[in-house]
Amino acid sequence: MGQDGPGLVEETKGKILKVLTAIPQGVLYSTTDWHRLLGEDKRKIRHALDALEAENQIEVIKSEAGRSDKPLYKLKRH
Repeated sequence: MGQDGPGLVEETKGKILKVLTAIPQGVLYSTTDWHRLLGEDKRKIRHALDALEAENQIEVIKSEAGRSDKPLYKLKRH
């Protein structure tokens, strides 16, 4: 990441949480879906999703139907 990398990750995290709070509970998104929605680089999206998971704000779902290396993400309600 460049000099402003952490700030960009924070901005991407905010965008992800905004979308997740606007959709019905239980809807799952992949990294590719996030890339299409946000127009951000997939690596930046992955860093943001990893940070949100570490902060316990989102849940990672290993899809039964999909590939194991392509996890799906949903908002974790508290």
